[in-house]
Amino acid sequence: MKIGKISVQIMIFFFVGLLAAPVSYGIDAVASLGKLKGNVEVLRKIGARKESRKIPGRTGLILNDKDIVVTGSSSKATIIFRDGSEIRLFQKTRFVIEKSTESKQGSRRFFHNFRLTIGSFWGKFIKGRQRTKIKTPTATIGIKGTNVAFTERNGELDIALSSGLISVSNLDDEILLKPGKQIKALNREGAISEKISDLPYRVLITPDENHIDIPRSGKTGEIYFTIQIIDNATKKNVSRSGNVYISLELDKIVFDSEVQLNNRGYARIRAKILPFTRADFQNGQVHIFAVMDGAEFMDVGAGQTVLTYDIPNKAQKTIRLDVNSGQFSQ
Repeated sequence: MKIGKISVQIMIFFFVGLLAAPVSYGIDAVASLGKLKGNVEVLRKIGARKESRKIPGRTGLILNDKDIVVTGSSSKATIIFRDGSEIRLFQKTRFVIEKSTESKQGSRRFFHNFRLTIGSFWGKFIKGRQRTKIKTPTATIGIKGTNVAFTERNGELDIALSSGLISVSNLDDEILLKPGKQIKALNREGAISEKISDLPYRVLITPDENHIDIPRSGKTGEIYFTIQIIDNATKKNVSRSGNVYISLELDKIVFDSEVQLNNRGYARIRAKILPFTRADFQNGQVHIFAVMDGAEFMDVGAGQTVLTYDIPNKAQKTIRLDVNSGQFSQ
């Protein structure tokens, strides 16, 4: 069979185009990396042989199903999912995004399957937007909407639940863990209820004012917060220093890149308020979470506060000009 000169040129052009085109190894983008510190890597299976490729972690890197996020010593990484759920990995952690799917029927909802091979993390899972299952070598955890932290090392699992409910099951038992409770040194076998106790401490984040004014275009505002660790039983301040991780969905309220409690377990911080776009105005509320940023603070529950703001009148009149008739209408 003869092949014309033009056909050969087209085939060569197509082949060269394939070589030059960027290669996409994932099927669906399910999350992205946020705030990072230290040595963070993403292990991704590629090609027919499913060989692992190491990708240096960076803010904004898109994550796919089957990706493994690994943090080194003194390293941390934030993973932000499409439903708004957020995971903060602490040092020496290996976290697997096994599968993340979106419901095709009814209201938009995501179903996540994760695996914590080793290490620790804090997670904020949005109620009504997702259902999540987390597997560790020790247990399986079911989540609908909650604020929780995990540490899995040496065949033992610690859990600290700040809000919401979760199911926890091992080979012998299954329980519903209530907010304000913790599980210490859970094994693959044995009664889980024997491992449950009260969470002794928590972060308290308090704004000077709960209602904020949204600045006009070109202007900025500010708001101050007090952050401290308190004893849940006595409500007294706890002298314990450490970094605090701040989590909120709205990027128009900007905190300092690093927030740290002093030796008295206390910090006074400022956040900058930027002008909102139309998409930023939601339900008149901003939920802000504060959590101690490290696995050594598993006994300290996360804190939460809510800011409110006025929503502009959506019923503003729009004047239209008919270019044909020259008439104005509302």
